[in-house]
Amino acid sequence: MVLRTGGTARQRDEDALVLAVARGDADALRQLYRAFERPLYTLGVRWLADPHLAEELVQEVTLRIWRRARNFDPERGAAGSWIFGIARNVAADLARARARAPVPLEEPRRDEPAPWDEETAWEGWQVARALRRLPPAQSEVITLAYVEQMTQSEIARTLGIPLGTVKTRLYHGLRRLRDELADMGILDERL
Repeated sequence: MVLRTGGTARQRDEDALVLAVARGDADALRQLYRAFERPLYTLGVRWLADPHLAEELVQEVTLRIWRRARNFDPERGAAGSWIFGIARNVAADLARARARAPVPLEEPRRDEPAPWDEETAWEGWQVARALRRLPPAQSEVITLAYVEQMTQSEIARTLGIPLGTVKTRLYHGLRRLRDELADMGILDERL
């Protein structure tokens, strides 16, 4: 397997570390843990809104890296993207497990809106549908910026890409999203 010649030195180093983990190098796993612990924890808190679950996410992602490093192919993408893909899956698993636990319900306050607003739900579904039509790189950046509430600098660090690339993808992605929504009749084309 040949490492990509493109990408930053950091990306190539991370790729090499994952490949070393695949060969059973525990020190490489420790280095990856140190490099990704903080960003994974931060995303875990944002995604799961629970510091304890965020800690669990970091531990589970590390374990899955150890178990699945042989599946990593640097020709298909950077190690950082692969690791954060694992993190998305772990976060979904943890969220589903938490959803199964019984949660005491509060009485709704009278000044709060109804829990189900069909118009808002329909618009959200349409936006999600339009977002899926974008190139994956643009869709990912928009999702991290607007759903995960990440700054452009955080997105750049998370994805291991230059800040300028994040800005370009966000700019072009939002323009394409606007056009998609206009084509669907959801957004006035003049906006």
